[in-house]
Amino acid sequence: MRWVVGSSLLVLGAAAWIRLGPIQTPTLLTSTTVVDRNGVVLYEPLAPNGTRGEHLSPRDLPENVVRATIAAEDHRFYRHFGVDSLAIVRAALHNMRHLAIVEGGSTITQQVAKLILQSPNRSPLQKMRETVLALRLEHRYSKADILAMYLTLAPYGNRMTGIARASRTYFGCDPQQLTIAQAAFLASLPQRPSVFKAAKERQRYVLDRMNLSRAERDHALAERLKFSAKRDELIAQHFVEHVLANSTRASRIVTTLDARLQRDVLNIIAANRERLLKHRAHSVAVAVLNNHTGEWLAWEGSGDYFGDSFGGAIDGVITPRQPGSTLKPFTYALAFEEGYTPATVLPDVPSTFATAQSGVVYEPRNYDGQYRGPLRVRAALAGSENVPAVAMLSRVGAPALLRVLRASGFTDLTNTADYYGLGLTLGDAEVRLDQLVAAYATFARGGLTLRGRQLFSRRTAFWISDILSDADAREFVFGSGGSLDFPFRVAVKTGTSQAYRDNWTIGFTRDITVGVWVGNFDRTELRNSSGVTGAAPIFHAVMLAALKRVRGAIPIGDDDPIVAPPDDVELLPICGISGLRPSTYCPATQKEWLPKSAPAQFCPWHHDGYVDWPAEYREWIGMHAPHPALRATLSRRERELRVTNPPNGATYLIDPTLRSAFQTLRLRAT
Repeated sequence: MRWVVGSSLLVLGAAAWIRLGPIQTPTLLTSTTVVDRNGVVLYEPLAPNGTRGEHLSPRDLPENVVRATIAAEDHRFYRHFGVDSLAIVRAALHNMRHLAIVEGGSTITQQVAKLILQSPNRSPLQKMRETVLALRLEHRYSKADILAMYLTLAPYGNRMTGIARASRTYFGCDPQQLTIAQAAFLASLPQRPSVFKAAKERQRYVLDRMNLSRAERDHALAERLKFSAKRDELIAQHFVEHVLANSTRASRIVTTLDARLQRDVLNIIAANRERLLKHRAHSVAVAVLNNHTGEWLAWEGSGDYFGDSFGGAIDGVITPRQPGSTLKPFTYALAFEEGYTPATVLPDVPSTFATAQSGVVYEPRNYDGQYRGPLRVRAALAGSENVPAVAMLSRVGAPALLRVLRASGFTDLTNTADYYGLGLTLGDAEVRLDQLVAAYATFARGGLTLRGRQLFSRRTAFWISDILSDADAREFVFGSGGSLDFPFRVAVKTGTSQAYRDNWTIGFTRDITVGVWVGNFDRTELRNSSGVTGAAPIFHAVMLAALKRVRGAIPIGDDDPIVAPPDDVELLPICGISGLRPSTYCPATQKEWLPKSAPAQFCPWHHDGYVDWPAEYREWIGMHAPHPALRATLSRRERELRVTNPPNGATYLIDPTLRSAFQTLRLRAT
């Protein structure tokens, strides 16, 4: 009796140990796949085990995959407890009949155990371990859990594990979208994943065992499998690295990038490569932002990630560089917040400004070396004149501008305002392209940052957007018909850093903001290159491509304001020289958006027969005025008749091929 009891206890103990003993947790070695907004794979690295895998949740088991897998591997899967004795006997008989191993008796659960243990040893002892683990798996997990483990761990060839990765690689779809024929083909792969042809032959065997209706079977047999094309080369490695560095690792990361637009950007850079090399520029960074959502649609850091001669792996989108004149709009935005308007006149004359160092003064110069006298803010910003920008910053203060720039998202401006000085408005600092693009998007969003902060008033955002999109206002410096002009409304700004080491073009529409940097990561100087000649042609092409992707077509003829005029401004006539409301003696008037609440100030400069120039312009008028007519009006005592057109010393050519009526000159005098 004791022997019987002891034996019973021993058997029960052994059974309990088999079922309840310690279990090795399944190690799901999955790799992180990064895809674009439409599911296009941008990056899929190998997992630590040398494969590419993806986890499949028991909640996401696709019906066709489940039916095909059970038919191919274990048709009694739902009727056994981890080991199928009938399958073992049947396999043994078949193997004896053929005098070779032609069939295995392992269940799906046993195969999961084998995949978990990952032992190359096929000894009887190892098989016993796998059997014990299979029994424990059946005791601890549901059938759905075990099936999900198998569909995650099973090999599907080409260094892939898991049905999710296999379905996307072979057929370009999620496993839930697989047809019966496709699922049957993939279910055939784990048996011999390296023999692709054998899997196609075994597909029919799987279909025969799937208990399909006649219509389903006929349709599956008639379906011609169409395999996905080979995966494209890496197209956004800088962006992928940025995403992986700022994301929680997961088996699949869906990004905001548009792979098709990214390829367009790379092609545009390649098309401009020869032109850039003539300027000794080897690197290009491009970023495209959706203004409405704050999503990055394109992100290219160098133009050639794998180029090792000029730092191709460096990400120029996040590398701080001097931005040149691209910071000027923030100076004027600050000024607008403090009461200035686009009609405010600034002195574009030789000037010196005090610095934080005693006895040291700052004397800015314009890019072309010219001075244009009284210049309204609209023309000063649109034409990117340096001297008026510094003059404006001297009024509003470098500390205030530094606060605005930091609030706009520039994280690298860590020094004091005295360190940067008034040159801050000209880009005497270093910023990142992604932060510059995001800051410009604030204007397109009516003064609202991507984080939801109302940084500028809607009126200020309207003024900045209206000026930067005013092709007529910038024509006196940039001309017309170039890379800054579009058949629709675009606000655009160029920039060139000190010593011509960097050039930029940044611009926006209502929908997108595009930023382009051109230069060299080793800071080698460029040759005869500015924001207009270097970055602007690339900007132009990228803007067209990006807007076409976002809106479906290039909006030719769309001249609606980027930011609608707010209710507190109105379009009023002003004197074209003083910027004030015109008097009857002002020689030219223009229209400008002015605050409705501002009291009318009429021009005191122009009088009957003379101009009373403010003192800061008199020396410039006498020495630098381009037309003698301006010098003739310097003194209010000069009342003698003077001819202003034609000017003294002018020479005209008569064209004999034109009628004389088209070759007349207008006579003007004061």
